[in-house]
Amino acid sequence: MKGRKDIGKDLSSFHERGNRLFEDVLSHSGLVCNETVAWYPRVDVYETEDDFVVKAELPGITDKDIEISVEDDILVIKGYRLLYSEAIKKPGKYHRLECSCGLFQRSFLIPETVDRENINATIKDGVLKIVLPKKQIKSRQIPIE
Repeated sequence: MKGRKDIGKDLSSFHERGNRLFEDVLSHSGLVCNETVAWYPRVDVYETEDDFVVKAELPGITDKDIEISVEDDILVIKGYRLLYSEAIKKPGKYHRLECSCGLFQRSFLIPETVDRENINATIKDGVLKIVLPKKQIKSRQIPIE
């Protein structure tokens, strides 16, 4: 009967063999980036006192490659990232392709409290930052008649 350590070794070995199998298949498949491949950039979404903020990791992407829109209550970020060899205009033979490329899109439901007219976005060092300001709700006195 196998002990827990032996079972752990077997599972680890199985996992490593599976990874090698997929790596071998992908490296010989002629895998290329195309418009049917979708990927999803990693994002952080957080709230401050005055804003909601969405930060997306988009290395190698410029503002010309991104489209941001608000449709009803949904913030949509979409764009395209070229394969590195396409971006530098030098074809190459890839042995491993781990960097995502092609079309991407992310969508987020935004609260009613967002001031849609003043949403702004910047991109710096491969990080897209979208600031969704909260509506400033002012209290007012209601006179009694």
